[in-house]
Amino acid sequence: MGNVTGQPVIHGSFTVEVDIPAPPERVFSFYAEPDLRRRWFRIPGGDSHHELDFREGGHEVSQGTFAPSGVLEHLEHRSAFIDIVPGERIVYSYSFALDGVRRWVSLVTVSLGAAWNGTVLSHHEDFAFLFYVGDGAHELAHLKGGTRLLMNALAVALEAPA
Repeated sequence: MGNVTGQPVIHGSFTVEVDIPAPPERVFSFYAEPDLRRRWFRIPGGDSHHELDFREGGHEVSQGTFAPSGVLEHLEHRSAFIDIVPGERIVYSYSFALDGVRRWVSLVTVSLGAAWNGTVLSHHEDFAFLFYVGDGAHELAHLKGGTRLLMNALAVALEAPA
């Protein structure tokens, strides 16, 4: 994995909250069970690869190559699970690489709270951008937008028949 030197690290955080009309235990299962996880969390592309060892000390790897703008890109997400409380909380760290260059690392806390209509899911992310263009605003927009898209994909996957 390539590292880039000469740029200061940009630190920041954000939170995305969504209401999901399913109980916390069911939402949790879509993080924990490999077949359910792949329904909403995977890197696109015909050569995509996903593996999940969901336990404290376990890991997740998602890789794929695709060309969203006509240019072939290789994406890689690697995570390590730090703290898991079934139906309530998941804490993990991850790194994201584009074309072999680690772009950012993050610490994520996913909290699942019971609500009258299902679950309030809170995704809080503390990130460190290691490689970026300009002031990092483009990367931040991509990261926040990608997280919102993942939460939407999770909600859709939960609504689909088993």
